[in-house]
Amino acid sequence: MASKDGFTWTPSGGKRAGLPCIGVISPSTHFVQPEDDPFDTIVIGTGYAGLVASRDLTTQGKKTLVIEARDRLGGRTWSSSIDGFNYEMGGTWIHWHMPHIYREVSFYGLHNDWLVTQIPGGKEDYCTLTTDNDQRNMSHDDEADIVGRAFEVFANVDGDSLRHTWKYAFGTGQSPELMAKWDRLSCQERLDQLQAQDQLTPDETSVLTAFLVQAGGNDLDRLGLLDALRWWVLGSHSRTGLNDIALHTRLGSGHSELHRRIFHHALSTGNLSYTFDTPVTRIEQKDGLVTVTARDGHTWKAKAVVLTIPLNVLSSIEFSPPLSKNKQDAARQGSMNFTNKVHIDMQGPDWVSWSSLASPGKGTVAAFGDRLTPDNNTHLVAFGPDPSSSTGTTLEDMEVVRDSFVHLLPENKRSGVQINKIVSHDWNRDEFSKGAWCFLPPKFTTKYLTALQQPHGNVLFASGDWSDGWRGWIDGAVQIGMQAAQRVMELQRKPSGDKKVVNGSNIYL
Repeated sequence: MASKDGFTWTPSGGKRAGLPCIGVISPSTHFVQPEDDPFDTIVIGTGYAGLVASRDLTTQGKKTLVIEARDRLGGRTWSSSIDGFNYEMGGTWIHWHMPHIYREVSFYGLHNDWLVTQIPGGKEDYCTLTTDNDQRNMSHDDEADIVGRAFEVFANVDGDSLRHTWKYAFGTGQSPELMAKWDRLSCQERLDQLQAQDQLTPDETSVLTAFLVQAGGNDLDRLGLLDALRWWVLGSHSRTGLNDIALHTRLGSGHSELHRRIFHHALSTGNLSYTFDTPVTRIEQKDGLVTVTARDGHTWKAKAVVLTIPLNVLSSIEFSPPLSKNKQDAARQGSMNFTNKVHIDMQGPDWVSWSSLASPGKGTVAAFGDRLTPDNNTHLVAFGPDPSSSTGTTLEDMEVVRDSFVHLLPENKRSGVQINKIVSHDWNRDEFSKGAWCFLPPKFTTKYLTALQQPHGNVLFASGDWSDGWRGWIDGAVQIGMQAAQRVMELQRKPSGDKKVVNGSNIYL
């Protein structure tokens, strides 16, 4: 099966739309009850949040309808197998220190299905740092030292690297006054503070800038400091923690394999109905039911809706009654991450251990080797910021994309490079994502995060873009999908038997 999403480019074949994906579902529509009968729950979206929510609801007996705008499972995380190699088109790296996604991995028998991304021992085993005025190669140990030290200095906003003021990565009520203070700053303002105090060397400034642009997908003045600090905390307050946990290991069989296992588990309950290629345009609440209207005019009703669409897509749906002002304002402002992620296949195995950072880049700012393809060529992953930013480029012209990647290579080796294939998904032009993983702007979290997490009547909001913990990552999506399903179960639980009060809660026996 092939999805309409994504594209490949080769020197001989040019650019071709669509990619093979085992997450494509056929038939695209399946109902286990008459469509006119109200469902217990409608789940909108089949990213990890929607998949986990629908699995948890159906396994607990809830008649659930899943509505998906795409032709496939996975949302902003999906894999495509081409010539025997799995390309992760969106979200990629997971780890056993990410508790919610690891539970899914182990539950579905994929606990031994791990690949390590950064492999030493290749011919070009070093990191290339490119700046406006210079280019040099450094060992990966030196790369870890310089990036780690720069990130630690950047995150040390309290004199203790957040070890006490932001101790628990999944906590939500820690140091609220300090959180609000840091939320007011952009990453650029924090970097300006450090440069005024002469705390970073020129090389440290360059690698830190490239790292932050890669992380947030935009110019630093548009990226909120608080999200960058949260990444530091998620990395266990250590210099290499984030890299070791979040950019190091991935599933060998690909995320689409795990998506199918979760989906088929829900389907096996006999409680799951679904319809794909069905964008939603309107959600209306009236007389205790929620009516969901699709673009083609179809409508369905349910007692509750779990909405898992990305933050930048939220404003595309009409709500009746309207969303709160804070929710509407949050949707208008949105996430700032408009990253382009590009897979590059280079001829030969030489570059499998190589990495790069560029500040500024020329369309891409970072790349690194990610294993060998079955035909012994190097697969690399490259990242570039918002196409409209100062160092961004679109994915329209493949020669420009190719040149933006070649700019990251050592200058004396650029002429001999042979690129066999480019694979990508243009998330910024995708109407169902309108950007990549979530990275919030300054002043957003304090104003809007709590409002986004609150239900709107019987509509529960469950995007990884406003989860706690690994917000914007796969683990955050799994977490908030699980929480939304549990909340639906609590709301729809019918008391029976004798009531007993336990720790202030009513428990029915």
